[in-house]
Amino acid sequence: MFTSLLKEETALCEADIARLCDVARQLPLMAELSGADVFIDCARKDGTLFVAAQSAPSTAVSSYEKSVVGQAVTQEKEPAVHRAFTMKTPVRDLKAVTQEGRTVAQNAVPLLNEDGTCIAVLIREQDVSSAIAQEKKFQTLARSHEEEDASLRSEHFGESDLLLREVHHRVKNNLQLIASILNLQSRRCENRETRQILQENVQRVLSISAIHDIMTRHTDNFTAVSSLQLLSQLRANLQSLSGDERVRITLRSDDIPLPADLASSVALVVNELVSNSLEHAFPEGERGEITVSFAAGTLFHTLSVSDNGCGFDPSAPRRSLGLRIVESTVRDRLRGKLTIQSNSGGTRAAFDFKTE
Repeated sequence: MFTSLLKEETALCEADIARLCDVARQLPLMAELSGADVFIDCARKDGTLFVAAQSAPSTAVSSYEKSVVGQAVTQEKEPAVHRAFTMKTPVRDLKAVTQEGRTVAQNAVPLLNEDGTCIAVLIREQDVSSAIAQEKKFQTLARSHEEEDASLRSEHFGESDLLLREVHHRVKNNLQLIASILNLQSRRCENRETRQILQENVQRVLSISAIHDIMTRHTDNFTAVSSLQLLSQLRANLQSLSGDERVRITLRSDDIPLPADLASSVALVVNELVSNSLEHAFPEGERGEITVSFAAGTLFHTLSVSDNGCGFDPSAPRRSLGLRIVESTVRDRLRGKLTIQSNSGGTRAAFDFKTE
């Protein structure tokens, strides 16, 4: 039945269908092991996603009363599935609404063929309706306390806010001064390798400066930074500094507050990954695009940088200082894991992290 459905509804080749059949045979075991509903979603010939296979645990409560195989999977109700399919990277703990109207948390993993094409998405769903109801009660209680204390806090923090804004302003100016000095030295430097190193450090300093600039001009909360504002400013800085109109840097981002110390790590990683693509992905004269994508989840958030350049061998020894900075920052400061996929059609680097 699964094979017939794929042949009728999708444009998948025989090899891809056989690959998915192997995964489908493991769905009951996956459902029992995780105690949750497990699915395979595929794309129809017109590009829309649908449920191709479903398995429920026999030893735990399922979120579904009946089969939903064949039903549509919309981006509005199941964003994790669509993000995993388009971004080709795992997405964890994103809220979704089932075809039966229940709220669940989804983990979605793209299933790729040998060419690196996403042919389906493997999904695990856990019912979180009761947890959300309890969370709303706590939020209502917290808001009532905040409203009672608002008038008392406003006078106390008024002067502190001005001082913090001034501190961030001065830090921003100092970092930009350092960047200007490094940039001036790079222009006077005759050694090409040294000049490149200095220019890379200019971008690193400016990526941290962007956080203090946002805190100076765009926010009343001096402990957090808007993810959308941060990534937008980084994109603009990198596009301007690259001086290369052949390669376009685009952004797709959700907007959530990021703690300031976490934001600095995110900024540094994005700077290094985009700079690496600008330097290596597009041979001289070629046009291309680099996309920075940020998807916010309930517990974990996913960030990826992808390009449609020439690609490289991810298994080869990585001697680039930029990649070493990325790997150590993701591992030690963001507590995440970096994954890199690359072929002749481009490169995608992705990682997930928590804000708490």
